[in-house]
Amino acid sequence: MKLQLSIAFYFLCVFLTINLSISSAEDVETPESTENILDAAEQEHHQIDDEFVESALHAEILWFDYGEETSIASRHETPLTKAPSIVTVITGEEIKHMGYRTFAEVLRTVPGFEVLKMSDFGDVIPAVRGLKASNRVRLMIDGHFVNNPLRGDAFGNFDDFPVQNIKKIEIIRGPGSAIYGENAFLSAINIITKTGSEIKGVRVNSGFGSYDTVEGNIVFGEVMGDFEISGMINYRDTNGYDGTIESDNQSIIDSSLSPFGFDAASQAPGEVEDWRREYDLDLKTMYKDLYFHGWYSNKNRGPFVGPQYALTDETNLESNYVFGEFGYEKKFEDRLAVKPRVYYDQFDNDSYVEALPDGTTFPSDSNGDGSYDFFYTYPEGFIGNGKQTQRIAGAEIPFDCTLFDGNLLTVGFEYRFISQTNVQYYANYDPETYEPLGSVEDFSDSYPYIKDAIRRIWSVYLQDSWDITDTLNITLGARFDEYSDFGDAFSPRSGLTWQFMENTYVKFLYGEAFRAPSFVEMFTINQPAITGNEDLDAEEIRTFEVELGHKFNNHLKGSLTFFDNDIEDLIVLETLESAQESSRYENFGDAHIQGIEAEIKIDILNGNYIFMNYTFQDPQDDDGSNLPFVAKHKGNFGVNTNPWKYTNINLSTFFSGKRYREADDARDDMPSYALLNLSVIAKEFFNTMEVQGTIFNLLDKDYDDPGPVSIQDDLPRPGRTFFLGMSYQF
Repeated sequence: MKLQLSIAFYFLCVFLTINLSISSAEDVETPESTENILDAAEQEHHQIDDEFVESALHAEILWFDYGEETSIASRHETPLTKAPSIVTVITGEEIKHMGYRTFAEVLRTVPGFEVLKMSDFGDVIPAVRGLKASNRVRLMIDGHFVNNPLRGDAFGNFDDFPVQNIKKIEIIRGPGSAIYGENAFLSAINIITKTGSEIKGVRVNSGFGSYDTVEGNIVFGEVMGDFEISGMINYRDTNGYDGTIESDNQSIIDSSLSPFGFDAASQAPGEVEDWRREYDLDLKTMYKDLYFHGWYSNKNRGPFVGPQYALTDETNLESNYVFGEFGYEKKFEDRLAVKPRVYYDQFDNDSYVEALPDGTTFPSDSNGDGSYDFFYTYPEGFIGNGKQTQRIAGAEIPFDCTLFDGNLLTVGFEYRFISQTNVQYYANYDPETYEPLGSVEDFSDSYPYIKDAIRRIWSVYLQDSWDITDTLNITLGARFDEYSDFGDAFSPRSGLTWQFMENTYVKFLYGEAFRAPSFVEMFTINQPAITGNEDLDAEEIRTFEVELGHKFNNHLKGSLTFFDNDIEDLIVLETLESAQESSRYENFGDAHIQGIEAEIKIDILNGNYIFMNYTFQDPQDDDGSNLPFVAKHKGNFGVNTNPWKYTNINLSTFFSGKRYREADDARDDMPSYALLNLSVIAKEFFNTMEVQGTIFNLLDKDYDDPGPVSIQDDLPRPGRTFFLGMSYQF
């Protein structure tokens, strides 16, 4: 705790030091040198808009960041400083300045977030506030929930969501189940796309980069009377990072079998398989109070390393995802509003997995006496092909009622029907005896790898937000979710936001959240290494947060957040005592995580700004040991400048402290590292054309992400790479 207090005091000192420096500079300026008055060179030709200045000053009297609003914290547009959650908002303009190409890359800039590459299927996932979070983050696109019930996460489909059509990304750092329900455990994220009125035409984007990466993207939008349309067409093809794995799990198998005279089958040293090819279509239409939103994506990709942590060259992971949502909004005399919606989602997954390479030999100890009884060799590798479909049909009816001035009551009902069907399984071995077969055969009926399943969810939620005074707000809420297949969950929340001094606010927040077990965790069967568990309970978290924010002047603002997470019933894979080579999903162990997040932003106007953030977190399990894969210290620093109206330059860096190993991993902890990125935009030099060049990992830092024990040198990550893009607005 002493360390946390020291860090908090240090950042407050930094805030005050910068504030004094800027304030001193402003003291020698003339009174006209304010944010709401044009610079001296233009004052001769322009006059101050008195009405605008008066309006802006009035807004600052109440909540000083009134112009910065978010809807993710309460389902209603609310000033950031008043929102009853810890919220980060990243605009599309900021994303463009940094040069990032995908959604997951952007998350690295958020306090409390780190980004990890997974070795089994190549997903890029966040770690949030000290815990790996692939299925502990709720992801939404324009409010539509897109997590896949198979594994509970959204990053297999959306880690490389294209950024060109993003208006802004709103992120709750902390629990969100009280308003959103499932998976809003550590964070909730809403990607808000551009509307027709914001696009007004067609913008064509294209580019190429390292590893034979090619991108093409069309964003379109228009308003025609009461009808509005917008959307996106996206294509991306890349060979992906070609880092080398020196030794893999197959190398260990080869070593154990070499005394028996079997040839080595491992492809290590060899390159990872990180290729990707995807197509995305997005469409939004609106006519008066009616709207439709549709999405389709097709993705084929390599496994990076693979589920058995052995390099192979034939795996293909294909996913198709489509959703459609219809909605309506009706207001009654500004006192009551109803916003019903219905939706349908479908996930189709086809995973052709070569788990072990050509020529691999599989030893077996059938009687458990510690010696091998027989050996099976697979000339074409160890192949399994699993297919399944998840369908979701749902409806939601929220009501917003203004009981009296300064009060907003929200009541909502939601129903979701989720089915897992069309389970198919093909293999080139007998799933019961592992005897090699001459070809890939169909075992869908006799040995399906996962069960058909149905999940029904009934939900009701209530939230009351009350402005007690102009500067004091209380929000109380709760949600109840009843699941047909594992039980129910109750998620309360409370929040007090108070601007107790001019330009200074404080938030006191408490919330509880849950994560329902996924279909993989509950219904996996007939797998030699993994078994599902239909008796699992939901993971639960209780979080207390305090945020202190201050606007020092028109150029500088900062915030300091303390959080405390108590987590119970974490779902993990536990090795079975009866079969050491097999694992089963269990509710095993708790965790306690405390931390501090500090942010500073200096806005120098005209597109020139500096941002920085720092996170300290202390994630521990119930034995007091450090949780694996995450760092205690991390941060970001960035500078954006417009030296010329035709040019924008952005320099940003991410720093991570050392990351810890699992309890049974004897390897040294992973060292700290820092990544520096540089992005330059040439704009408006030919009508609406823009050209952007970005260099990632500018200093060519050699670093890794945590890998399993069987990959001794961990997972190599890219060195210096580049991307060059061009766009034109018609």
